Amino acid sequence: MARSLLLLVLFAGFATAAEPVTIRFPKDPHVLDAKADLGAKGDGKTDDTAALQKGIDLSCGKGQKVTKVLFLPDGTYRLTKSLVVTNALGPWVYGETRDGVVLKLDDGVKGVTAVLRTHPNEKPPTSADWFMRNFRNFTIDAGKNPDTDGVRYYATNTGILQNVRVIGAGKVGINSGFLDQNGPCLVQDCTVEGFETGVLSQWNWGQTLSRVTVKNCRKNGLVTSANVVAAEDLVVENTPKPVHVQTPNDWSWWGGVLSLHGATITGDFPKEEAVRNDGVLYARNVKTKGYAFAVTSHSVPNRDRGDGEVKEYASADANSLFDGATSAGLNLPVEREPAVAWELGPKKWVCVNDFGAIPGDNKDDTAAIQAAFDAAAEAGATVVTFRGCGGGDPNWYTLDGEVKVRGSVRFVLGLGFARVLKGKVGRFVVDDESASVVKFQNLDAFGGAPVEVENRSAKNALVVESCGVKIVGTGTGKIFATDVSGLMDLRKPGQRVWCRQFNPEGDSDDGLAKNAGADLWVLGLKSEGKGVRVATSAGGRTELLGAFVYGSGCAKGDARPIFDVTDAGLSVLGLREITFAGDVYAVKVREKRGGETKTFGVKPGHGWIGWAMYSTPPAK
Repeated sequence: MARSLLLLVLFAGFATAAEPVTIRFPKDPHVLDAKADLGAKGDGKTDDTAALQKGIDLSCGKGQKVTKVLFLPDGTYRLTKSLVVTNALGPWVYGETRDGVVLKLDDGVKGVTAVLRTHPNEKPPTSADWFMRNFRNFTIDAGKNPDTDGVRYYATNTGILQNVRVIGAGKVGINSGFLDQNGPCLVQDCTVEGFETGVLSQWNWGQTLSRVTVKNCRKNGLVTSANVVAAEDLVVENTPKPVHVQTPNDWSWWGGVLSLHGATITGDFPKEEAVRNDGVLYARNVKTKGYAFAVTSHSVPNRDRGDGEVKEYASADANSLFDGATSAGLNLPVEREPAVAWELGPKKWVCVNDFGAIPGDNKDDTAAIQAAFDAAAEAGATVVTFRGCGGGDPNWYTLDGEVKVRGSVRFVLGLGFARVLKGKVGRFVVDDESASVVKFQNLDAFGGAPVEVENRSAKNALVVESCGVKIVGTGTGKIFATDVSGLMDLRKPGQRVWCRQFNPEGDSDDGLAKNAGADLWVLGLKSEGKGVRVATSAGGRTELLGAFVYGSGCAKGDARPIFDVTDAGLSVLGLREITFAGDVYAVKVREKRGGETKTFGVKPGHGWIGWAMYSTPPAK
C-alpha cells in the first residue's frame, strides 16, 4: 500500500469534507453578475481585474446608498493586480462552485503582495473598523509569484472566508498577520496548497479556523503569535513545521494562544515537531504521523508528547476554585452546522421589499415582512431575501413585532448589508411549524438594537451565520451560530448550541451570553466591554475553546467577573485577556455552589493573563 494511501486509511473518518456546493441567484437589482452585469469574461485570457474590482466596490455600496451581492459564475478570471476592499463594510461575494470559479493572477507580476486584500492599507496605521468581509465558494490562484500571498484577509467583529481554495507558490496562503487590530473573523472549510506558510495569524483580536486544510507548504502550516486562535479539525499534510505558537518578543503576554480541537498532521519529517508551543496551548484529539514529537512546549518544561495521538494537552496546570474540579475540559459533544441546500429554482425566492418593506423610512416593517414569509410558505418557496441597505442613518428595516418562519422557508438571506433593528418586540421565530432547519445569513443590527432570532421548536434546528443579532433559545431544538456578533440568551434546559466565532460586546451585569441549563460549545470567543461576559447557571455546561477578552478598562471596585457560574459547569480552554485603558478584570471567575461563593482573580494593576485551562464540572 502506498504511504499516502496508508495515511489516508489510518486517519479516515477524522474530519468529513464539506460537500461541493453550487450557488446561483435569481435576477434581482441587488445581485451583480460578474459576467452579465460587469462585463467580466472568465475565459482565462481577458484581463478581468477592472470588472471584478468594480463589482467589489459596488457590493460594498461605494458611490451608492445600497449594498449588493457580487456573484461570480464559473470561469477563470485573469487578474494582473490585487483586488482590494476599500470600504468599511462588505463585500458579499459568492462563487458558483469552488473549483469552477478561479481568480488567477498572471505569473511573474511585479509588486503584487496578494491576489485579494481585504484592507485598503498594506502597512499601519489602521483601526479595528473593517466589517463584514464575506467571501464564499471559489479558488484563488496566486500563480508562479514567489513574493505574493494568496489572500491578505482582514475583518473585524464579523467576517468569513468560507469554502475557498488558495493555491500558489508565494509567501503565505491566508495572511491574517500583515496588519494589527485584525479580527475576530472566521476561516472555514478552506484549503491552502503550496506557499511557504499556509496560514499566518498574528497581532489579531482573535481568529477562528474551522475545518481548514493545509497541504505541501515549504516551511510552516499554521503560525500564530500575539493572538488567540481557536481551531477545529485542522489538517496539515506534507509540511515540515505544521503548527507553531510563537512569542514575538521578550514580553510573554504577547505570546500566541492556541486552542486546538482536533487535528490530523501527517508527513515524513522525523526530526521535526508537529505542534511547537512557545506561548499558551490547549490541544485535544491531535493525531500525528511522521514527526519526532506530537507536541512540544518550550515555554513550559517537561510537557512534551511523543509522535502519535494526544487525547488532551495543556501547557500549564488547570485553574479551578472548588474541590473536585478536574484537569480536563468538559469535552462536550460537537456537531457541525447542518447543510442547508442552496435553492437553484429562481421561482422559489421571495423578497420582502416586494411586499412593502422599506429600509430607512423609520416605519414598522413587521406586516410586510410577515406577508413575504407567509406568501413564500403558501407557494412552497424556500428563500426569503432582504435587499441590502447602505448610506447614512437611518438605513434599516424596523421590526416592532414578531415574524414567524413557517412551512417551506428554510433560508433567510440578506442581499448585501441587510440591517434590521429591533423595535418594540423585534423577533424572528422558528418553531415546530418551521422547516426542519432554518438558516439566517447577512442580517445585522450594526450598532443598533439587535433583532432577536428565537428557536422555540422542540425539534427543528436554527442556523445563524454572518449576522449581528440576539440569539434566543426557548425550545430544545439545536442552535448553530457561525460568525455571529451579538448576544445570546439560552433559557431552556437541555438545549444544545454550537458557536464558531462568536463576538458579544457591551456592558452587562448578568451576562452578554446567558446559559441557563443548556450545553453551550463555543469555538472562538472575542468579547469587548465591561461586566459579565458569559453567565452559566441551572446545571448548564459552557465550554469555550479560544477566548479573547479585550477589556475597556475596569474601574476600581468593579467586582463583576468575566465568567459567572452558578451551580453549573465551565471550561475555558485557551484564554488571553488584555486592556489598554486601565485595569484588567479584578475578578476573572465567580462561582456559586450550594450557597457558597468563591472568586478567582488578581490584585488591581496586575498584568494581562493567559490561561491554558480553567475547568470546573457541573454541580451535582
